[in-house]
Amino acid sequence: MFNPTSIQKQVFALSWLASQATVGNLIGPWSAKDLEGQINSLNAPYSKWKVVWGPSYTLDDLLPPQVSNGMFVAQQLDGSNNPLPVYVVAVAGTNALSSFDMTTEDLDIEPTDWKLKQVGSTSSPMQVTTGDWEGLMRLLFKMQLPLNDIRTFLGNIPNKQTVTLWFTGHSLGGALAPMLMLALMDPDSALNTQDTNLSHWQHVNLLATAGPSIGNQAFLDHFKSVFGAGKANATFIWNAKDVVPHAWNAGTMNALTKPTNIYGLNVLANDPVGKMIGARQASASNQQYVQFEQTPAFDGPLARYTDSKNTGVKWTDDSSFMAQLGYQHLNAYVSAFNGDKEWFPQGKPPAGCRWFPLSNSCDDPKSAQQIVNALSGN
Repeated sequence: MFNPTSIQKQVFALSWLASQATVGNLIGPWSAKDLEGQINSLNAPYSKWKVVWGPSYTLDDLLPPQVSNGMFVAQQLDGSNNPLPVYVVAVAGTNALSSFDMTTEDLDIEPTDWKLKQVGSTSSPMQVTTGDWEGLMRLLFKMQLPLNDIRTFLGNIPNKQTVTLWFTGHSLGGALAPMLMLALMDPDSALNTQDTNLSHWQHVNLLATAGPSIGNQAFLDHFKSVFGAGKANATFIWNAKDVVPHAWNAGTMNALTKPTNIYGLNVLANDPVGKMIGARQASASNQQYVQFEQTPAFDGPLARYTDSKNTGVKWTDDSSFMAQLGYQHLNAYVSAFNGDKEWFPQGKPPAGCRWFPLSNSCDDPKSAQQIVNALSGN
């Protein structure tokens, strides 16, 4: 089982909050004051962070506007609330209400060249998914606070030689965080990294969770060549029962259904979920993406199927699959990082906290069936 360190637990909590502050909040994105208040409500050491940039976000191009990407930077505090030379860049995950997120960032896996590749590079073409590239462009160029984008902010941090810098994100954020890290850190990038490249910092870390594969072998090789030195450490955490990290490598996608269904369910090829999986597997088979995760997956237990809301709807193999998918992609990571036990005083969120605890998708067969119906067009 995955055994995270104290700092990894804190970084994951900030990653989780990045989504709640922007794409996960149904009543609108949080201000810096809102986000700071949520951080302060946590147990120490989770509360010992100060928001120093953001949260910033972008909106869909289509109406009605929804938050499509979000990000903030936090600085660690000591026991007396004095700032420490530790910063975390936290990138938000997918907003299920955003058409741009759902159709472009998550599902447009046509390859596009890494246009920030090394100047004069003669290596094989570096390629990434088009959807993730579009997301990266939003993080780099469409988030201004004001006239203070992420590259400018990081470039202006003083005494970088004493600073430890983290990049983190979950799901879509787990794909965009390493891309952002490379874009800002690569000394030979076509992007001007004079003030942000790896050589300036004492140490740079990546904690990416639940992210899909984002690039081909040439992209991964270049990423490793930049961050393979002692000053950098890249950690990819994934759940063996999570569907998302199986995308978009052809072999790992096939492992969802071969030799058996990932959740031990009898999902048929012509059922709505079977058709969805088959279509995604077919898309992956036409690409050359490699799995980024370099560490063994943790293997969390399957959630029990219940009906705690007394909906009276029976579980089916299709609805069970979609419910388990949600649980394993979200709740299982919070448990793996012990957030459900350590984040809040007495293990309970404060009154009015809308972002935790997570609802257990495997307790609600009605909502799960509605997702299946949506897949089938009903």
